Amino acid sequence: MKADVFDPRALREAFGAFPTAVTVITASDPADRPVGFAANSFTSVSLDPPLLLVCVAKTARDYSTMTAAEHFAINILSEAQKDVSIQFARPLEDRFTAVDWARGPNGCPIFAEVAAWFECSMHDVIEAGDHVMMVGRVTAFESSGLDGLGYARGGYFAPSVAAKANSSAAGGEIGAVAVLERHGSLFPMGDQNLSPPSYSAGGGDPTKTLASQLERSGLSVHDWFSLLDL
Repeated sequence: MKADVFDPRALREAFGAFPTAVTVITASDPADRPVGFAANSFTSVSLDPPLLLVCVAKTARDYSTMTAAEHFAINILSEAQKDVSIQFARPLEDRFTAVDWARGPNGCPIFAEVAAWFECSMHDVIEAGDHVMMVGRVTAFESSGLDGLGYARGGYFAPSVAAKANSSAAGGEIGAVAVLERHGSLFPMGDQNLSPPSYSAGGGDPTKTLASQLERSGLSVHDWFSLLDL
């Protein structure tokens, strides 16, 4: 057996350890109909000239159309667009019906509310095993400021949530909220603007502090009472 022959599943799992963004690659077919598919094999290549690349499987349904297109677009999905990724990862006949999109300057489908988009002219198509690398020269782009959707080890994640958790672990603001139930009904607190009791702090254990505050208010905190870290 050759040294470079591996179990494909094990190799895929190893590649999946590298977190990536989630994108949808789009173009138009010869009849000007939109085509597209989800992909996470995307990277920037050069600022001068402005180049990027995406890897496309030769078995992809729209492989021929995509690699023959004069222009294509990269839609970097935002954290709230997991459903869009799932839609474009499935073999559906019309993936665009459930997506809000418009034509870019060169006619490529551009999605609404993405983290960023790039429209490109085809710069090169490079053979690479069972994939090809489509190198695009950026002709138009826009960044919304939204955080991109992440993907690693076969699952989605939200980078902003991970950043918030890291900030808390490093001594940033952390908080806890208590949802109280009494006789089957929620029990909010406050005189005018009712809300669940909560506490935030720059450090320490907010759940213990919140429990102490509840006890000072005359509420007994039992073992069954749980506090939700935020």
